[in-house]
Amino acid sequence: SLPNLSHIHSTRPPHPTHTPPTHTPHPIHLHSPTALMSSLLIRRPLGGLLTVGYRGLSAPLALAPPSSFRPYTIKTGSTTFPIVTALSGVCSSPPFAKFDETVSLHLQVTLDPRKPNQNIREKISLPHGTGKRVSILVLSDDAASRDVAVALGASVPEGTVAEAVKALTSGDLSLISGVDRVITTPGDMRGVGALGRVLGPRGLMPNPKLGGVTADVGKAVEDAIRGEVIIRVNKEGGIFTPIGKVSMGYGKLRDNCRAVLEAVSAAKPTDAKGVKSGAAFWKGASVTRTMGGYHVKVDTKTVDPASANYFRGGIEPDETPNDDATSAA
Repeated sequence: SLPNLSHIHSTRPPHPTHTPPTHTPHPIHLHSPTALMSSLLIRRPLGGLLTVGYRGLSAPLALAPPSSFRPYTIKTGSTTFPIVTALSGVCSSPPFAKFDETVSLHLQVTLDPRKPNQNIREKISLPHGTGKRVSILVLSDDAASRDVAVALGASVPEGTVAEAVKALTSGDLSLISGVDRVITTPGDMRGVGALGRVLGPRGLMPNPKLGGVTADVGKAVEDAIRGEVIIRVNKEGGIFTPIGKVSMGYGKLRDNCRAVLEAVSAAKPTDAKGVKSGAAFWKGASVTRTMGGYHVKVDTKTVDPASANYFRGGIEPDETPNDDATSAA
């Protein structure tokens, strides 16, 4: 039988307008939730019920658990696995959400972008795209560029670039709501440059080195739609890059992951003071999914393109060993 914890009450007198219930369907009376919650331990759902513990006793709390509660998570703690195992696991593990989750690759490298020549900022095209519909805004007064952009699925402001700049600087951000990339032409960049404080913090400021400022608007829009990602290092030396959707499967995620790792390795500054070379450059790596229920740490030797263990070890999703499978230990 369930323990009766009805003797648990607060010493605080009840609220004048509070009428204690004459009947409760639960063995635990929630007369004073504040006092009760200070003594109880709410655990994860078990058998569809929340389990409540109090001083060594436990009883089910017959309340429907919120949809945000997950009965399990996949986290490896300090244990590392080959990148092949991490990618195959992210595809085969049960879903944590009702939508197609994004798979991300998190890297930690020995770079400090606040120091000279210790930064990576590259634009790469993933072989199979990101699996996400990209929203692109083209800021240009050139009629031909606007027509090409609209034909390819990009959006353009109704008025001129000057009018769009005025609206954005005045606080009307509806034009960039949900936008992933902003593209402009060299001739229009002088006006768009005034939006640095608006677009910069949101990562939308067009950059000539990343193809955001170009005379060939059509090609820039096509590249962005095809699945371009921008690789940048944050101030903690982290690189966080989406590599696709769970539904894309192991093969496409593997190819996209290789493209990101090889781009980071190629862009690694080698002449900057204090930058470690070789295996010491890669401090950590992990593979995650959108909702956070999947977080697998990866052996850095299997993500270093210069390493003999690059993409070795682990078992493919079809349960056949890799052609060059070796121990990553």
